[in-house]
Amino acid sequence: MNGIISYGTYIPKYRLKIDSIADFWKKNGDEIKMGLGLSEKSVASIDEDATTLAIESAQIAIESGKIDLADIKALAVGSESHPYAVKPTSTIVGEI
Repeated sequence: MNGIISYGTYIPKYRLKIDSIADFWKKNGDEIKMGLGLSEKSVASIDEDATTLAIESAQIAIESGKIDLADIKALAVGSESHPYAVKPTSTIVGEI
């Protein structure tokens, strides 16, 4: 059987208030919060990048799905901010 049997999510613990972003750009914070429907954003720590977030998510998916690592046949990582231009993030995540 093929398909998605588990997934994991990881959200960095640090937060940045929308009001702080709006103040920096000299915009109306209340308008932005209403438009986005949120009041803060998560922010990666100085030592976290797209690879770190993908690894954390993968480990959560494996643990919560009680997955045998030998059963994993494919891995896909999607990001707009890969840390390396020439090495696919999924290669790093797969090795770990």
